Amino acid sequence: MRLAAGSLAALRGRLQRLVRPLPDDYLALCAAGSDIGALSPEFAARVAQPGGALFAVTGQRVELTAHLRGEALGTAWGELADTLRSEGWFRAWRNESYDVRLGAADAAAPVLCRLERGTFRRFGLRSRAVHLNAVTADGRMWVARRAASKAIDPDRLDNLVGGGIASGESVTDTLLRECAEEAGMAAALARQAQAMPVLHARREEDEGMHDEWLHPYCLTVPDDFVPRNLDGEVAGFMLLQPAEVAAHILADAFTEDAAAVAACWLLQRAD
Repeated sequence: MRLAAGSLAALRGRLQRLVRPLPDDYLALCAAGSDIGALSPEFAARVAQPGGALFAVTGQRVELTAHLRGEALGTAWGELADTLRSEGWFRAWRNESYDVRLGAADAAAPVLCRLERGTFRRFGLRSRAVHLNAVTADGRMWVARRAASKAIDPDRLDNLVGGGIASGESVTDTLLRECAEEAGMAAALARQAQAMPVLHARREEDEGMHDEWLHPYCLTVPDDFVPRNLDGEVAGFMLLQPAEVAAHILADAFTEDAAAVAACWLLQRAD
């Protein structure tokens, strides 16, 4: 059954709003001549306090002033992040590193250093994540509900699999790891997933800017496949018809990124 024209138009509108403009009062974060993030004025004032060793405000920009790279920069930035954490600036702390890339416009830009993933929104740094649409041969989609204990978007609907790409991981590494942890999926099945076009998501959240490359995949799973969560991050699963998925998206039941990934599959299916 095809989705109604109005639903398809609404889904396309959602995708068009996936990248929001930076708020006018935000300050660009700059390193070696490249914009790598964006800070709220309050947070910029804190990290660029007089006498600070790493950052300085120049006009409407926050400049990384230390001539450090790699592990040395990561250590110095991490020490500042520890102090900021003790002051309550970060809501979630995962003890997991993401790559800070020099030049946010390219998903394969060189890595500047590694930094705790829980700091990325405050600094407006661009992260990367993998998402998987798991569908059956007759066109239904497996959907996950995020655990109530999640620091970000608790209880909201999600793609069957989704997770950030940690430092040192490839996109494929993350896909296989998250499929195993979140859905109990064997690697042999997960490897059959087909890559979809990369999406860019950017929006202001309560901590700062969420800025992320989304690497979506689609996988047709066997009829007897039943997901089982192994990492405690999923409260349950549903197998939904396309119209039900679209209705949940348009009712804002999904996380924004998962909604975009699911919408891409729905629109591709309708073409």
